[in-house]
Amino acid sequence: MPETRPPAEDTCGRCKQTRPLFAAKTEWGRVPPLLCSPCWSRYADARARNTFVDFNDAFDNATDEQLSDALGLNA
Repeated sequence: MPETRPPAEDTCGRCKQTRPLFAAKTEWGRVPPLLCSPCWSRYADARARNTFVDFNDAFDNATDEQLSDALGLNA
């Protein structure tokens, strides 16, 4: 049976804490490639709701319309 290893600990690409890291999904767009479990979950939950984690995520991945909606410019 192959040996399973825990994920390597390093600095999370979002929160900058040293924790075990997991690969981000490519379909999430421009996000840090390695995320700790809490940050990975934030991206997964946001994408499941068709939203964004924070302004930087929206700026990098939202359409112009989605970003305008988030900023309240389409009211």
